[in-house]
Amino acid sequence: MPDVSVVIPTTGRPSLAEAVATARAQQGVSVHLVVVCDLAEVPTGVTDLRDQIDEIVCTGGGRRGSYARNLGVRHAAPGSHIAFLDDDDAWLPHKLVAQLPVLERLAGEGWLPVVSSRTLQRKAGSSPLPTAVPTTLIADGALPEDYLFRRRHLGVGRQSLPTSTLLTTADLARQCPWDETLPRHQDWDWLVRAARIPRAKIVQIEEATAIYTVGSPGSISASADWRTSWDWAQRWEGVWAPETFSDFIAAQTLRYAVQARDREGVREMVRAIRRNRPPSARNAVLAALGLVPRSALERVAMRGSRTTGGGDPLQADGTR
Repeated sequence: MPDVSVVIPTTGRPSLAEAVATARAQQGVSVHLVVVCDLAEVPTGVTDLRDQIDEIVCTGGGRRGSYARNLGVRHAAPGSHIAFLDDDDAWLPHKLVAQLPVLERLAGEGWLPVVSSRTLQRKAGSSPLPTAVPTTLIADGALPEDYLFRRRHLGVGRQSLPTSTLLTTADLARQCPWDETLPRHQDWDWLVRAARIPRAKIVQIEEATAIYTVGSPGSISASADWRTSWDWAQRWEGVWAPETFSDFIAAQTLRYAVQARDREGVREMVRAIRRNRPPSARNAVLAALGLVPRSALERVAMRGSRTTGGGDPLQADGTR
């Protein structure tokens, strides 16, 4: 039986080939690869990879990432754990073998665990930065929203729990399906809800296990859509700590409204902050950075993205 079922949603981006290859190349772990095409039919780029994929399924098109991940979980191999991988990211060869012992130890203690890790970040088409991020890992027992949004660091080292690092049990994956109504913040929403399931525990190992791509073409996170983020945030006002809520509004929705030069949005976000708490200085700075084009911020943050020596991090033996 496979140890882990790997769920990879895709819209047929060329980067899928790398994601599939790095999942198939996992050391010391048996995997069952499920590729879910959010399309009406399987594209040529996916059929060309058929010999590396265990199951290919289609959503019918336009159902978005959460629906695709839920469908992938339903096609997981019986008895396997569940890992998620986005089609523009990649795994390092030791990814699962580093996380599985942690997952299985916590499951043996009666927890419903989610195991994340650090990553290496890259711009699309570039080599990864040499330093593993985030700088600070989630503390034991911390709520994901407090970790992710409170006093958010600036730059690539900011707090993160990327989808492509997440490994969990089939039990938790089925108890906490992804919210299929959300066009944005799907991963944050899943983590926030998973953490509220009794006996759930989110941990993050120190080593980097995945390569995370910043600024992929067509990325939802690249748009200054403050209304979609605000719709999601309103679900959690009064549930999250007021400090956490205000820090999220400042760093996300207010920043997007500033970026879009939407005065109505800026006023509404300021009112939301006043209902709760003043944001931290770090998050207030992030709100002001909405005045700077996102592409310029990404270029500054990812400057020096070429690795210095050491060869290709995707390969355990130094070969391609």
